Amino acid sequence: MRIEKDYPGLCEEKTPAGQIRWRVRVEGQKTKKITLPVEPKHPNFDVFYAAARTGKKLKSVLKEQAAKGTLDELCERFTNWMKEQVKAGNLKPLTLSSRITGLKQARECMSPNGKIRIGSMKVELPREAFAHIRDSFGSRTGAAQTCLKALRAAYKWGEEHEICAKSLVFTVTSSHKEKGGATPWPDEDARTFLAHHGPGTMARRWYFLAECTAGRIGDMHRLGPKNERIVDEQLYIHYQPSKRGSTEVTLPLPWNFVAEVLDVPHDARAYLLTEKGTPFASANSLDNTVRRWIIEAGLCVPFLDENGVQKVDRRGKLQFQATRSQHGIRKRRAEKIAEASGSVYEVMAHLSHSDPKTAAIYTKRVERARLAAQAAMRAESHSKSAGVLRIVRRAAPKVQKAENMGGEAS
Repeated sequence: MRIEKDYPGLCEEKTPAGQIRWRVRVEGQKTKKITLPVEPKHPNFDVFYAAARTGKKLKSVLKEQAAKGTLDELCERFTNWMKEQVKAGNLKPLTLSSRITGLKQARECMSPNGKIRIGSMKVELPREAFAHIRDSFGSRTGAAQTCLKALRAAYKWGEEHEICAKSLVFTVTSSHKEKGGATPWPDEDARTFLAHHGPGTMARRWYFLAECTAGRIGDMHRLGPKNERIVDEQLYIHYQPSKRGSTEVTLPLPWNFVAEVLDVPHDARAYLLTEKGTPFASANSLDNTVRRWIIEAGLCVPFLDENGVQKVDRRGKLQFQATRSQHGIRKRRAEKIAEASGSVYEVMAHLSHSDPKTAAIYTKRVERARLAAQAAMRAESHSKSAGVLRIVRRAAPKVQKAENMGGEAS
C-alpha cells in the first residue's frame, strides 16, 4: 500500500510476522528503500522521512521534550527516580521494566477521536481517560492491569512529590481474572522433555537444577559451584533468592543433577551457559532459551494471531508457544511435597516462601483430596457393616380341593 499524496515514496508494508512497518523509497533510486523507526503519527516523523528520501537513515528516535504539567512529564520524572532506586538496590530491575512498559503504553494511547496522544495531555486526567486507556487493550486484560498498576505507582509518587493531586486512576478497576498461572509439569511431559534433551545437554542440566531447587527463573542463571556446600559429607546448594522477602535456601543436590555437572570446573561462574559458553546475561535471556528448549521437545501449541492464523517469523518459519515453563516445575515440586504428606512449613522451607498462606495453597488442595478419599472410605465401610434387608418371596396361595369347598358333587 503506497501513500503518495503527502509523502511521495512512502510505503506501508506488512512483515511476515504480521507487523506493520513504514519504508521510504530513496529519491532517484526506485529499488532502494529505508525502513523508518517511527510511524506517521510520530511528532518527528517528517525528520525521519526527509532523511530517508535523501538516502540517510537516522539511527535513533529523537527524544521529545515533555511539556510541563503533562502525563509525559510525570512519567519521565518517575522513571528517572525508579532508575536511581534500582542502582541503590531499592527496586528490582524487573519492576522497573514492567512499569516503563505500562507507562509507555498509557502515554502512546490515542484519545477516542484519534487526534491527541494521551501522554501530551494535562496530568490531571479525568476518570474517563483512564478507563479509555484500560479499554484500549481489548481482550488483553492482563496487559491492561499492568498498565493501570504502573499508572497508580506513578501518580502515587507524583502526589508525594507534589507534582499532582490525588488522581482518579485509583477509582478505575481492572476486569482481569487470574487464570491460575503456570501449569505444573505432568510426569509424562517431564519424560518427554528429558527424552528429547539427552545427557550432557544444557537443557537437561537446566531441568534438573530447576527441579532440585524449585527455584525461580530469576535465580537460575546466577547459581554455580560457588553456591555448593558440603554438610555431613552430603553436597548441598545454598543461595539467597533475589525476590524480596524470600528466605535463604539450603538443599541437598540429587545424583541426577550432580551427574550432569561433574565436568563443570570448580571456579565456573555458573552452571548454565549459552551456546557461546558464557553465563546468561539476565533472567530474560535464560527464559527465552528455556522456552525454545521446551518448544523443541514438542511441548507447545501454534502461536495464533487475533484471526486464528498461525504466526510466522521474518524468515517465514511457523511460530509456536511453549505450554510449560520453569514456574511449572516449581509448582509440581510443591505438589509432590504436599502429596507426600509434607507440611506447610516444609513447602515454605523448600520454596523459600515467607508467608504460610502461599505455601498453604498446595497443601490445602492435597489435604482436601485426602479428606475426601477418607470420607468416601468411611461411607463405604459403614455401608458394608449395616444390615441389608432380604426380600422374601411370598408362597403362592394354596388351592382347595372341590370337596372341601362345600356341597356334594352331583
